[in-house]
Amino acid sequence: MSYTIKQKPLFEMKKYVYIVEGEDLNIAIAKIFGYFPELVLENKNVFVKPNMLRIARPEECIITDPALIAGVVDHLIKNSAHVMVGDNPIPQKVNEIETAKQCGFYAASRGRFKNVGRFVKKVKIKHRNVKEVYVSREIIESEILISLPKFKTHELTILSIAIKNQFGIIPGGLKPHLHYQCPTLDDFCELLIEIYNIKKPDLIIVDALNIVDARGRKYRLNKLIAGTDGWAVDYVCALIAGIKPEVCPVLRLGIKKGMLNPEQIVIKEELPALKGFKVPLSAPIKNILAGIGSRVFARIQNFWAPALNVNRCNQCHSCANVCPARAIYDFKIDYKKCIKCYCCLEVCPQNAIKRYLKII
Repeated sequence: MSYTIKQKPLFEMKKYVYIVEGEDLNIAIAKIFGYFPELVLENKNVFVKPNMLRIARPEECIITDPALIAGVVDHLIKNSAHVMVGDNPIPQKVNEIETAKQCGFYAASRGRFKNVGRFVKKVKIKHRNVKEVYVSREIIESEILISLPKFKTHELTILSIAIKNQFGIIPGGLKPHLHYQCPTLDDFCELLIEIYNIKKPDLIIVDALNIVDARGRKYRLNKLIAGTDGWAVDYVCALIAGIKPEVCPVLRLGIKKGMLNPEQIVIKEELPALKGFKVPLSAPIKNILAGIGSRVFARIQNFWAPALNVNRCNQCHSCANVCPARAIYDFKIDYKKCIKCYCCLEVCPQNAIKRYLKII
């Protein structure tokens, strides 16, 4: 005899969000994984994606706390997972590995931090301005993706947490270009949603240990916020920040599109309060000005490009082999084809490729 299990309609499915005390991170992390027994780790390729915006100290409260990364990595190793850690910051004077070392991420990853900007994969998306994006191959091909966003504010999106953290699957050099292709706030938020849908995290653990608001005031919240649905996690974080979730443009779009239903969300444990927490202004003029600022920044970044130092090049063809746009041949860069992903810079064993300011 066979039985057919009728699946619950989407609107009946519950989205659980757990708020866990972070005083002892090892205990807190074990507790969080215990809430999701369906997440089998043994012998699985697990990618841990923190938020590595730029070189910063943990006390600046703009990057994931290395202590959280270390705790999660240790738990994964203990449970026989194959672990990789990485993120894609906007290109700086040093590469991702050096950035990770200065942020404390490399040590926290137990040596498992990897430069994920080297190998990319083209993915088609449904966006009116952007038809395809390049994403880090190691991230989207992982069996389990664990996102470790930082609880923080953002000039455009008001809050930058779970949904926004997935923007990091885009190689750093391409982010300014994507900003430029999305001239309005809604355009950019639609893009964030499309990128989030490419590879949704299997588990999200928000670093809400130490937080800074839009005016620079610091809070010691000492919490981890966990769930498997980015929409639900961001919704709860908005409540903790003391703002109406629909004020956040990404959440507003999520509700409009039916991706976020507040009635589905079940919050486990009491909501902590951040008294006096300030977020960026949400007035239309503020968003317009912030959008203009992003486009100006993108235009400035567009003046930079990779350049080859032939005196250092040993003609190993690594740059040509890794270039997704096939813009490198005969040891020259075709700037009409170059998409400025900087994969060539990251893969060059001779350090023969650098970022140079050149109007092209």
